[in-house]
Amino acid sequence: MYLVKIYDGPNDETGLEIHSPYVSDLKLSKAEVNLVIDGISDMSFAINPLNPAWGKIKPLRTLIKVFDLKKNKKIFDGRVLNPVQKMSSDGMFSIEYICESKLAYLNDSNQRHGEYHDISVRDFLQVIIDNHNRQVEPHKQFKIGNVTVTDPNDSLYRYLGYEKTFATIKDKLIDRLGGYLVLRDEEDGMYLDYLENVGELKGTPIRLRVNLKEMQREIDPLD
Repeated sequence: MYLVKIYDGPNDETGLEIHSPYVSDLKLSKAEVNLVIDGISDMSFAINPLNPAWGKIKPLRTLIKVFDLKKNKKIFDGRVLNPVQKMSSDGMFSIEYICESKLAYLNDSNQRHGEYHDISVRDFLQVIIDNHNRQVEPHKQFKIGNVTVTDPNDSLYRYLGYEKTFATIKDKLIDRLGGYLVLRDEEDGMYLDYLENVGELKGTPIRLRVNLKEMQREIDPLD
């Protein structure tokens, strides 16, 4: 049971429902959410002229949220990008949109040149985020949250150039030290956690026809 709402910018707290969780109610023509833990999640959806969102979506301004009501959680929170208008062979019109999660706000800023010695992972990430926050609107700014990734000596030596902020974090931190970026909404703003591990490790037995749906084994008789 999924609920999808769009918002006319960061100050719109009410939103507009464009997909209902109920069977015989408002539906998108199609929708797909691609959640990743090592990058920026994305989403695509399509509407037809009967959807209340028709003519109301503004690229890069309109925000979108997807809620899983069964699990009582928000599974996607981002912004709408460019539209693609389509007409089918039977004359039906539709518009398809690509969306990206709010982590993509880190692509809206560039870093400033600097050389940093004997700095901790948290402090270096703080420098990067401070550079980002100075260039973007308030709703695109982040606060540093939990940082569990560490350097063996906890004393980094790094240069900053003029690359996009997300590319900088990936190159200077994630690609060298590992870890994952996780966004967290709190009452006082968006927090960016930099975590060594994401999720919880559990010992779950594999059972045929329960959580193992199908299996295939291929044998090469020439080997």
